[in-house]
Amino acid sequence: MDVELQREAEQQAAICSVFGNSKRVLILWALADGELSVSQIAGAVGLSLQNTSQHLRLMKERGILLSRREGQTIYYAVAEDKLLQSCEHILRKKN
Repeated sequence: MDVELQREAEQQAAICSVFGNSKRVLILWALADGELSVSQIAGAVGLSLQNTSQHLRLMKERGILLSRREGQTIYYAVAEDKLLQSCEHILRKKN
């Protein structure tokens, strides 16, 4: 097997494994239209600020999210649109 293909598959599996938790999928959906503050994300997904922050930290560590600070407020955004496309069949929101 091609070493590069194996590495890419491992990276994709690590990213997609994050979404074994439904709250993280909801967070990704909430951020699909643009960046939000931690409190906005918590309100959108129905979690406490502390629990939301834990999920966001994990997603940022895996390279799924980016963050920026403005004063005391931290904003999060999806790291790249490619993530939504690559996991689209797994993360597709049912209307």
